[in-house]
Amino acid sequence: MVLELVGAGNLAENFQSLATGGRIAVIGVGGTGPKAEINLGWLMGKRARIHGSTLRARPLEEKAIAMRLVEREVLPLFEQGRLSVPVAETFALDDVEQAYERFRAGGKLGKLVLLP
Repeated sequence: MVLELVGAGNLAENFQSLATGGRIAVIGVGGTGPKAEINLGWLMGKRARIHGSTLRARPLEEKAIAMRLVEREVLPLFEQGRLSVPVAETFALDDVEQAYERFRAGGKLGKLVLLP
């Protein structure tokens, strides 16, 4: 499963990373925008699914339910080592400006991490 937080600009890389039968969940589009062209051949070849969701417009009660589900269903998978967060690059805390420039440049797969 790929959780897309940045937007349409990552779609090609998302498909490349996706396992057969995998899913792409679009939960953010602020970085590279909401519009993309989809190669349906990739979608069919991977037997993949794409769906979108947002918490922002939901009532507080739904947000609380979603957080409890993440706590119960997702966090244990990290503890078991079955899920991981890809790290694109790490930076010393003193290099925060360089890290921000890398963030603004886009084109990365994974998180940028500041180290103390």
